[in-house]
This record gives sequence, structure tokens and C-alpha cells, in this order.
Amino acid sequence: MAGDIDREGVEKAYGRWAPFYVLVFGKVFDQGRQSTIAEADRIGGRVLDVGVGTGLSLSEYARTTKLCGVDISEPMLRRALKRVRALGLSNVETLAVMDAKNLAFPDSFFDAVVAQYVITAVPDPEATLDDFVLVLKPGGELI
Repeated sequence: MAGDIDREGVEKAYGRWAPFYVLVFGKVFDQGRQSTIAEADRIGGRVLDVGVGTGLSLSEYARTTKLCGVDISEPMLRRALKRVRALGLSNVETLAVMDAKNLAFPDSFFDAVVAQYVITAVPDPEATLDDFVLVLKPGGELI
């Protein structure tokens, strides 16, 4: 399965979708987004939101949940940063362009990793999941 999806192609596609993503997909993914956020807030602590995109979900987390968001698409993250600034989301610690399979965080750093609709858009799902587990604290949860 690895290699079926082209990383650069995914990056370009999301860059093109960035201006319209929320309008087109916001409602479609709403129920799944709400349930993962509720679970992450139940866990609390520091949460990594992989594939954070335009940051639509960031304002829906509890303000006590510390958030780090990563995405492969810089145009999507520019929109997320605007959202964070506009809404004063002080619990968002980091937004960074990052490949989900090569996370630049220390091992055992997060209480939870949220990856909404991400695993089907990465070239190597198994290695990506392994990387998620590396950055989770012992007993942390992958959502």
C-alpha cells in the first residue's frame, strides 16, 4: 500500500482546496469532528491535531486543552493561523507545516493524538501510525 498516494500531490491538492475547504467539507465532517474533539477534551492535557487544515476544529476544543496542530499544506495552515489570531485561541501552542509520518516532536510528548480523516491521505499509513504512537505519552490515546 505504501507508495499508492503521492505526498506532493496531496500537498498540492489541499493547497488548492484551502480557500473552499470549510465551505465544501465543514458540514460533511462535522459529526466526526465533534466526537473526536469531545474524546480529546475528556483526556485533556496536550493534544496533537494532525491534519489540522484550516483550523476549523481548534475553536471547538476546551480552552484547557493545549493544542499543537500540524498539516502538510502551508496554505491550509495560513488559514488556521488567521483563525487562531481572530478568535484569540491562547491554548493553541503550535501550528506547523509537517509531514504526519515525520513528526518533529519529542517522544512521549502528547496525551492524545487526533487524526481526523488523515490516515487515508498519507502514502504510508502504517509508518504514520507508528510515528503517532512515538509522540504519545505512555497510556496516551490515538483518536
